[in-house]
Amino acid sequence: MALTAGCTQPSAGAGHEDTAGKGNAEAALKRATRALNAVEPESAAREDAGTASLSVGLDRTFAARGDRPYTFDIACQAAAPHTVVLTLVRGDAESAWEVECGDREADQFNVPAGAPFTATVAPAKPGTDGLALWRLNTVAPGDVTDCPDDITGCES
Repeated sequence: MALTAGCTQPSAGAGHEDTAGKGNAEAALKRATRALNAVEPESAAREDAGTASLSVGLDRTFAARGDRPYTFDIACQAAAPHTVVLTLVRGDAESAWEVECGDREADQFNVPAGAPFTATVAPAKPGTDGLALWRLNTVAPGDVTDCPDDITGCES
Protein backbone atom coordinates (compact mmCIF):
# COMPACT_ATOMS: atom_id res chain seq x y z
CA MET A 1 0.00 0.00 0.00
CA ALA A 2 1.44 3.37 -0.96
CA LEU A 3 1.75 6.07 1.66
CA THR A 4 0.31 9.45 0.78
CA ALA A 5 0.57 12.85 2.44
CA GLY A 6 -1.47 16.02 2.23
CA CYS A 7 -5.21 16.26 1.77
CA THR A 8 -5.87 13.28 -0.45
CA GLN A 9 -8.91 11.18 0.40
CA PRO A 10 -8.63 7.40 0.57
CA SER A 11 -10.32 5.63 -2.29
CA ALA A 12 -13.03 3.07 -1.68
CA GLY A 13 -10.68 0.12 -1.74
CA ALA A 14 -8.33 -1.74 0.53
CA GLY A 15 -7.49 1.36 2.58
CA HIS A 16 -11.16 2.04 3.23
CA GLU A 17 -11.75 -1.55 4.31
CA ASP A 18 -8.82 -1.33 6.72
CA THR A 19 -10.46 1.68 8.39
CA ALA A 20 -13.69 -0.29 8.84
CA GLY A 21 -11.72 -3.21 10.27
CA LYS A 22 -9.97 -0.88 12.69
CA GLY A 23 -13.35 0.47 13.81
CA ASN A 24 -14.62 -3.06 14.40
CA ALA A 25 -11.48 -3.93 16.37
CA GLU A 26 -11.85 -0.79 18.50
CA ALA A 27 -15.52 -1.59 19.19
CA ALA A 28 -14.60 -5.17 20.15
CA LEU A 29 -11.90 -3.87 22.47
CA LYS A 30 -14.40 -1.53 24.15
CA ARG A 31 -16.97 -4.33 24.59
CA ALA A 32 -14.34 -6.65 26.09
CA THR A 33 -13.15 -3.88 28.43
CA ARG A 34 -16.73 -3.31 29.63
CA ALA A 35 -17.11 -7.06 30.25
CA LEU A 36 -13.91 -7.07 32.34
CA ASN A 37 -14.99 -3.99 34.27
CA ALA A 38 -18.35 -5.65 35.03
CA VAL A 39 -16.71 -8.37 37.16
CA GLU A 40 -13.88 -6.41 38.75
CA PRO A 41 -14.40 -5.89 42.50
CA GLU A 42 -13.47 -2.60 44.15
CA SER A 43 -10.62 -4.32 46.00
CA ALA A 44 -8.92 -5.36 42.75
CA ALA A 45 -5.32 -4.30 42.24
CA ARG A 46 -4.10 -4.86 38.68
CA GLU A 47 -0.99 -7.02 38.46
CA ASP A 48 -0.98 -7.59 34.70
CA ALA A 49 -3.24 -7.22 31.67
CA GLY A 50 -3.11 -7.86 27.96
CA THR A 51 -4.79 -8.59 24.68
CA ALA A 52 -4.44 -11.70 22.56
CA SER A 53 -5.62 -12.18 19.00
CA LEU A 54 -7.76 -15.30 18.71
CA SER A 55 -5.67 -16.35 15.71
CA VAL A 56 -2.52 -16.31 17.89
CA GLY A 57 -3.97 -17.46 21.21
CA LEU A 58 -2.48 -17.02 24.66
CA ASP A 59 0.27 -18.93 26.45
CA ARG A 60 1.54 -17.03 29.46
CA THR A 61 2.93 -17.90 32.86
CA PHE A 62 2.15 -15.61 35.79
CA ALA A 63 3.81 -15.22 39.17
CA ALA A 64 1.27 -15.32 41.99
CA ARG A 65 3.29 -13.86 44.85
CA GLY A 66 2.12 -12.33 48.08
CA ASP A 67 -0.72 -13.03 50.48
CA ARG A 68 -3.76 -11.82 48.55
CA PRO A 69 -5.70 -14.16 46.25
CA TYR A 70 -5.79 -13.50 42.53
CA THR A 71 -8.44 -13.48 39.85
CA PHE A 72 -7.67 -14.20 36.21
CA ASP A 73 -10.42 -12.48 34.21
CA ILE A 74 -10.92 -13.01 30.49
CA ALA A 75 -13.35 -11.59 27.93
CA CYS A 76 -13.53 -12.68 24.31
CA GLN A 77 -15.00 -10.86 21.31
CA ALA A 78 -15.31 -12.38 17.85
CA ALA A 79 -16.87 -11.40 14.53
CA ALA A 80 -19.04 -14.54 14.60
CA PRO A 81 -20.28 -16.77 17.45
CA HIS A 82 -17.22 -18.39 18.96
CA THR A 83 -16.04 -20.18 22.10
CA VAL A 84 -12.46 -20.53 23.31
CA VAL A 85 -11.07 -22.94 25.87
CA LEU A 86 -9.00 -21.43 28.66
CA THR A 87 -6.65 -23.90 30.33
CA LEU A 88 -5.15 -23.02 33.71
CA VAL A 89 -2.18 -25.07 34.94
CA ARG A 90 -0.23 -24.99 38.21
CA GLY A 91 2.12 -27.85 38.93
CA ASP A 92 0.26 -31.11 38.28
CA ALA A 93 -3.17 -29.48 38.52
CA GLU A 94 -4.97 -28.47 35.34
CA SER A 95 -8.46 -27.20 34.57
CA ALA A 96 -10.11 -26.27 31.28
CA TRP A 97 -12.97 -23.81 30.93
CA GLU A 98 -15.11 -22.73 27.98
CA VAL A 99 -15.28 -18.97 27.48
CA GLU A 100 -18.11 -17.70 25.29
CA CYS A 101 -17.19 -14.74 23.12
CA GLY A 102 -19.51 -11.75 23.35
CA ASP A 103 -20.68 -12.18 26.96
CA ARG A 104 -21.49 -8.94 28.77
CA GLU A 105 -19.52 -10.12 31.81
CA ALA A 106 -16.02 -11.56 31.66
CA ASP A 107 -15.29 -15.02 33.01
CA GLN A 108 -13.44 -14.81 36.31
CA PHE A 109 -11.22 -17.52 37.77
CA ASN A 110 -9.90 -17.57 41.33
CA VAL A 111 -6.25 -18.44 41.85
CA PRO A 112 -4.70 -18.45 45.33
CA ALA A 113 -1.30 -16.86 45.86
CA GLY A 114 1.57 -19.32 45.60
CA ALA A 115 3.48 -20.96 42.80
CA PRO A 116 3.37 -19.56 39.25
CA PHE A 117 0.51 -20.69 36.99
CA THR A 118 0.01 -20.75 33.23
CA ALA A 119 -3.03 -19.57 31.26
CA THR A 120 -3.41 -20.94 27.73
CA VAL A 121 -5.92 -20.33 24.95
CA ALA A 122 -5.14 -22.35 21.81
CA PRO A 123 -5.02 -20.39 18.55
CA ALA A 124 -8.34 -20.41 16.72
CA LYS A 125 -8.65 -21.96 13.30
CA PRO A 126 -7.51 -19.75 10.41
CA GLY A 127 -10.03 -17.10 9.44
CA THR A 128 -11.39 -16.62 12.96
CA ASP A 129 -11.38 -12.90 13.65
CA GLY A 130 -11.44 -11.71 17.24
CA LEU A 131 -9.58 -10.98 20.43
CA ALA A 132 -9.36 -11.90 24.06
CA LEU A 133 -8.65 -9.37 26.78
CA TRP A 134 -7.37 -10.62 30.10
CA ARG A 135 -6.49 -9.18 33.49
CA LEU A 136 -4.68 -10.59 36.47
CA ASN A 137 -5.74 -8.88 39.70
CA THR A 138 -5.15 -9.40 43.37
CA VAL A 139 -8.35 -9.08 45.39
CA ALA A 140 -9.41 -8.95 49.02
CA PRO A 141 -10.07 -12.45 50.41
CA GLY A 142 -13.72 -11.49 50.97
CA ASP A 143 -14.13 -10.88 47.22
CA VAL A 144 -13.31 -14.50 46.36
CA THR A 145 -16.63 -16.16 45.56
CA ASP A 146 -17.54 -19.79 45.01
CA CYS A 147 -14.40 -21.89 44.70
CA PRO A 148 -11.18 -20.31 46.06
CA ASP A 149 -9.02 -22.29 43.59
CA ASP A 150 -10.37 -22.76 40.07
CA ILE A 151 -7.23 -24.63 39.03
CA THR A 152 -7.41 -27.52 41.52
CA GLY A 153 -11.21 -27.33 41.74
CA CYS A 154 -13.56 -27.50 44.70
CA GLU A 155 -15.86 -30.43 44.03
CA SER A 156 -17.29 -31.81 47.27
